Amino acid sequence: MASIILPASPGVRNAKPMQLSFGGILTPFLGGPTQRINRLGTRWAMRFSMPPMAAELARRWVAALAQGVDRGAVMAIPQDIDVGDPGAPLLSASVTAGTTLPLKGMSAGYGVKAGQYLSIIHSGQRYVHIFGADANVSAGGTINASVWPMIRTGLFVNDVVEIAAPKIEGWLDAQFEYDILQLPYVQLPDFTITERA
Repeated sequence: MASIILPASPGVRNAKPMQLSFGGILTPFLGGPTQRINRLGTRWAMRFSMPPMAAELARRWVAALAQGVDRGAVMAIPQDIDVGDPGAPLLSASVTAGTTLPLKGMSAGYGVKAGQYLSIIHSGQRYVHIFGADANVSAGGTINASVWPMIRTGLFVNDVVEIAAPKIEGWLDAQFEYDILQLPYVQLPDFTITERA
């Protein structure tokens, strides 16, 4: 069953990205040096706050969020930069692991910025990453970009990469409730989308 695409309007009042890591710090009980144990699967969650909205707009949000609890949801990721025109990015090679993403189909000279979000669509599921470093696209529209977290599923040539309008896809909070204010306004609660994988 496909995830519910949440409405684009009105825009969010606030977004709070959260990195979820499944590694941990190993602390010896006899006082030796600590060690970080990293595990594959680091992913993102995002908590969104919405502004009060007119009832007719809110009804669309209520319908989408209520269904999204069971089906999952897709939400645009707001960014604090002018993303510009990255072109039509696709994977240029299969990738099974690591933190380098080979891309093609991009606008020549386009500059990716460290911390800028992207989402990769693989087998109908989105995976969110950030660029790990600033880099510029070659004259041929290609780039080997550093990304974080590590690639956590095998990716194929021509998988779509969303840079101009990245989105997070995953599970919503298990409970959905909202406030009906003095008519005609509705205040939706903050909600979190957590990537599935």
